[in-house]
Amino acid sequence: MLSRDAYIAKMEAQMMAWAHELSWLRSKAALVTTRGSVQFQLQLAAAQGEHQAVRHKFERLKSSGEECWNVLAAGLEVAWNELSA
Repeated sequence: MLSRDAYIAKMEAQMMAWAHELSWLRSKAALVTTRGSVQFQLQLAAAQGEHQAVRHKFERLKSSGEECWNVLAAGLEVAWNELSA
């Protein structure tokens, strides 16, 4: 496993990339006015909710003490892997 600082930097970059991708998808969704756009909007809303959940876990991880680090890092890694699958 990476050091705490390296792991936080890596996850911060991934969270930022995901936020940018969601923003791009929101802008594209605003231009689409077909029946399929309703399904897309629902999927986009779900992805945004998942992003917020992972962001919350990440913020807890960043503020955790050393004793909680391994447990929280493992939980965040599982959540991230589920989202990026």
